[in-house]
Amino acid sequence: MSKSQYYQYFVEGEDEKKLVNTLKSDLELILPGKVQVFNVAQDMLTKLRIGNLKTGTKVVLIFDTDAGNLSVLKDNIAFLNKASAVSEVITIPQVYNLEDELIRACNIKQIKELLGSKSAKEYKHDLIKAKNLAQKLKDHQFDLEKFWCSRDDNIYKEIENRANKIKK
Repeated sequence: MSKSQYYQYFVEGEDEKKLVNTLKSDLELILPGKVQVFNVAQDMLTKLRIGNLKTGTKVVLIFDTDAGNLSVLKDNIAFLNKASAVSEVITIPQVYNLEDELIRACNIKQIKELLGSKSAKEYKHDLIKAKNLAQKLKDHQFDLEKFWCSRDDNIYKEIENRANKIKK
C-alpha cells in the first residue's frame, strides 16, 4: 500500500465498528483505515461528513442487506464518486447482517456462542464491550474467506461485493 492511499470505513453500527477495528488492528486481516458509524443504506452522506477525507481516500461502505433503502445507497455511492478526495468506492453488502456473516465465517451455530452471550439479544452489547474479540474469533476458527463473500437475492443484488479489495 502506498503512502498516498487512505481508507475510510463507513459501518452501520458500533458492533461493526468493533469488528472492523479488530480485523484491521488486532488480526491484521484487512487494510487499515478510519472507521466511522454511519448507515449508508439509510442516511444521506453530506459534504460536511466527508470534508476531512484526504485526497486519494478509498471509501469502504459496509452495510446490512436485511434493511435499508437501495436508492439512498446508490445516491451515496454516486455522491462519493463525484467527491474530489475519493479515489474509489468499495461496497461490501453483509448478507443479511453482521450476525449472519459471523455465523458463516466462524465455527458456531448461533451468534450467542461467539462470546458466550446468554442470548442473541445480549450478543451485540457483549461484542461492543469485548476485550478479547480477536481471541474469540480465533477460538471459533474465524475464516476471512467465508466472511463478506456471498451474494444473495435481495434488493442489493446489483451492488457489487468488493470485499476482496480490503482483505489482506
